[in-house]
Amino acid sequence: MPPKEDLLRKMIPGTSLWSKLRRWFLGIRIASRKHPYTQYFLKSTQAIDYEINQHFKFYPNMIHPFSTFRIFWESAMTLFIIMTLIVTPVFLTFYFDEPEKWYLFNLAIDSVFICDIVIWFFTGYYDYRTQLIILNPKIVASKYLRGAFVINVLPVLPLEFFFVLFKSMWYLAALNLLKILWMQTVIKYSRGLYYVYEINFHLYKIAEISVIIIVCVQWAACLEYYLPLAVAKMVGQNDASWILSSYMEKKKTKFAIYLSCVSRAVIALTTSTHYLDVRTPEDIIYNMILSILGLLGFIYMLTQLSQLMATIQSTRKRHLRLIEELEQYMNYKELSYSLRRRLLSYYDYRNKKGFERNKIIINHVSPYLQKKLLLHNYSRLLNDVDLFKNLPEIVMAQFIGAVHSQIFMSNDVLVKAGARGDALYFIAYGTMVVYNSAEKEICHLEDGAYFGELALLMEDERWIASVIAAENCEVHILSRVDFQNALMSYPNLLTYLQNVMLERLEQTPLLEKIRESDSLMTMTGNVNISSIKIKKKD
Repeated sequence: MPPKEDLLRKMIPGTSLWSKLRRWFLGIRIASRKHPYTQYFLKSTQAIDYEINQHFKFYPNMIHPFSTFRIFWESAMTLFIIMTLIVTPVFLTFYFDEPEKWYLFNLAIDSVFICDIVIWFFTGYYDYRTQLIILNPKIVASKYLRGAFVINVLPVLPLEFFFVLFKSMWYLAALNLLKILWMQTVIKYSRGLYYVYEINFHLYKIAEISVIIIVCVQWAACLEYYLPLAVAKMVGQNDASWILSSYMEKKKTKFAIYLSCVSRAVIALTTSTHYLDVRTPEDIIYNMILSILGLLGFIYMLTQLSQLMATIQSTRKRHLRLIEELEQYMNYKELSYSLRRRLLSYYDYRNKKGFERNKIIINHVSPYLQKKLLLHNYSRLLNDVDLFKNLPEIVMAQFIGAVHSQIFMSNDVLVKAGARGDALYFIAYGTMVVYNSAEKEICHLEDGAYFGELALLMEDERWIASVIAAENCEVHILSRVDFQNALMSYPNLLTYLQNVMLERLEQTPLLEKIRESDSLMTMTGNVNISSIKIKKKD
């Protein structure tokens, strides 16, 4: 595939400053190769290239959910929403009768939120059900309208304008209280950024809990003062209200009043005894609600902290145990520095891909569920390999448990020219390079490529080319012994499959490629690697 810059120039030609800015803006809207979600969901270079091409071809005006733009926007919006959630209740409460002093500022905040809403209509999403990235604008808009649109748009309706013109419509400003609903957006964005920036899990959880506590206390404190003011507007002033007490009359500044409100809210949330009387109906009901919420919040925080501490201990122990075992092994074997680094990188990659977790789950479920999980995990292998299309399901169910996955790091040799073939190799994720015996590069093998069909059927097969990993790869492997054990009850089927494979052998393009590039090689027909399914290099 041509480099990304060439695609950008093809979409937006020209050398002017405006053309360069448009190319830059388009470049940050496509899938970022460095985005963790891109690497996790798209897996390989081939899949990423395909995704970028599809984006350019069909939806150039859309924003990819794994783009650089989304990283920047979600980072900025996370900080902006937290700031908004802190200042909004202050404006509503302490400038209750002075909307003109904060109206323009609030309008600027709403404008940013409206920009976020508009951007959501142009941002694709990953569909976990179909495992596809959806960029179709109609589908994207439909999903957003049926989802968080109403919750997001209600707090930003510019109804304060009427409040500024007509004091009698003061209650319209109360719609700003709905901005607390944007807290869910903060949590959603922050959890995505946790993976993007690879933040330490424990630091992230501490920060998340801290932000939730600060925002909740802030809103509880401001509502302590806002609620009596709102009730006074509706039914008249109650002299028994705590905001008219002699204690509060001594508070001459808004900051002093604010501190009293914080103190009162914390007392209610912790179900402590108030030093100011709670006598009015609205005050009694509100502080009762705060006490209940405070108790539930305390239980939630205690649970979160307990889980966090348990995770810290288990993660630390598991990590230290693994590192200790690796260090002991590497010291005992007196491995070189480069080999030590490679071994540590291998275990880090294996841990991120969840190989051990997958094995534990499969080994602990019932046989029926185990079979279903294996068929799902290796569905691409079963559907893509031509040989398996001739097999009944009962046969595939017998050998699927013998398929295993291996990780090959960059420059690892998968097979070597001249070695005897004894297995089928299916590249699940990653890119492999094929070299002939003269060490000349022939082609690249990417996601879905496979070779070794003949090795499953014939024992005298030898590789006529070497296959080496170009990047970290995951490969599904099925040995000849396991495959033929599954066919023992079907001897006629084995003979039939051998005849089918031999008929297809001469039609394989890679075989011709190798012959052209290495005239000295003796072709005997035992060319297992000739059955590779490839995407030729341009």
